[in-house]
Amino acid sequence: MPTAAGAISMAPPPSQDELKKQVGYKAVDDYVRSGMVVGLGTGSTAYFAVERVGQKLKSGELKDIVAIPTSKRTREQAEGLGIPLATMDSHPVVDVAIDGADAVDPALNLIKGGGGAHFREKIVEASARTFVVIVDESKLFSGPGGLGRGSPCRWRSCLSATSTPPGRSRRCPHWLAPGPCCAGAPRPATSGTATSQP
Repeated sequence: MPTAAGAISMAPPPSQDELKKQVGYKAVDDYVRSGMVVGLGTGSTAYFAVERVGQKLKSGELKDIVAIPTSKRTREQAEGLGIPLATMDSHPVVDVAIDGADAVDPALNLIKGGGGAHFREKIVEASARTFVVIVDESKLFSGPGGLGRGSPCRWRSCLSATSTPPGRSRRCPHWLAPGPCCAGAPRPATSGTATSQP
């Protein structure tokens, strides 16, 4: 649309999906390198990180990546993009995990939600050398007192309680639904990019 002489044409602000895409792509560009084991989160923001990994593998910018998905939906997306997949059984240590969060306060405490992939997300992220959290401005929380300490996730005790003999299926009762071991637990981050290194 033409503007009058001297008038400034302002572009509309980016949509929420565009912001999610920006942070998802930046996380992969900044933290994922060839030869890494990568934990792929689940959700509308993590979707774009998975997309970026697929793009960079296809272009040859990344090589020898192995990814561990945290949900069926993420697995299906990664398979469709040609991302090689593995499990925690074959790769118990993850170089970097990338996922979203439901809320982040000014002190960089995080709350992960209680969605169906939450238990698997926590296992993969707790096994990561570097955990990168990606959020857009809609997830920033500035209420009085911040998010507080929250409740720790007891995923180790849950795994122990649900172990079964070899050859049998092991399934945590909270694998697909939120429960006591899947309570939202703020996790302190160590930098302004909301990155946590355990």
